[in-house]
Amino acid sequence: MGKQMTVRRAFFIILGVVMIGVGIHFFLLPSKLSLGGATGMALVISNYVPLDTGLLLILVNLVLFGLSFLMFGNAYGIITIISSLGLSGFVWFLERMLPMEAPLIDDLFLNIVIAVLLYGSGVAIVLNQSASTGGSDILAKILHKFTGIDLGKGILLVDFVVTLFAGFTFSLNVGLYSLIGVILNGMVIDYVIDGMNAGKYCIIHTRYPEKVAEYLISLGRSATLYEAVGAYTKEKKIVVKTVVSTRDYVSLKNYLREIDENVFMLVSNVHNIIGFHWQDIHDS
Repeated sequence: MGKQMTVRRAFFIILGVVMIGVGIHFFLLPSKLSLGGATGMALVISNYVPLDTGLLLILVNLVLFGLSFLMFGNAYGIITIISSLGLSGFVWFLERMLPMEAPLIDDLFLNIVIAVLLYGSGVAIVLNQSASTGGSDILAKILHKFTGIDLGKGILLVDFVVTLFAGFTFSLNVGLYSLIGVILNGMVIDYVIDGMNAGKYCIIHTRYPEKVAEYLISLGRSATLYEAVGAYTKEKKIVVKTVVSTRDYVSLKNYLREIDENVFMLVSNVHNIIGFHWQDIHDS
């Protein structure tokens, strides 16, 4: 299981990095758009320094990592360094192999929307694996240390300043589109992370609670059984409470229909589920 989890984690980090890199190379850089962070810094610097943006991204990340180690020691995490430099290297590779003289789509709005969907989803996938692509969060941590500002607000502030410089460097039009992109990017990241950690919270009233519990255990889940009293009948009954994935919810619903035609189940969507019989199996 440990090896499977490691391989799965590596796969999703690589997938996220590739999505971010594609969004940067094919949609952000050719349009001179920025979503802040190290990428935005490298884009602005590339207008004044005759180096590839991918190479500048590596250099910017190295400087940020140096600041991180000076400020916070070795706690930042090797996986973040690998994923961040992997992203920088991938963007540099794309610039070398598939140079873009002009954006794929001659429309700034479409470019920023497609870039946000790729970039934001990729960042969310990487963050969901307890890694990071560096950039804004390093500077936000430094701001938090010296000013006490929240990390979320710090990231937004850093990205705002970077997009402001992008606007001054290229055009007001680019700066405003980039600012819209920063806001949309945060929304996409939150939405994707919530979706990847979502489940179904089920409260089940059935004549066969023990059978339902056994079935849930066979799915690799668990449940809580507790005694309740019906308000109308005054009868005591056992209620089953559980959280399952969307896939398991479909199986559970079909099973309940098979064993109890009078079953009554309340279902709601839940996010950020943590704990035994959920996270490890959900991620497998």
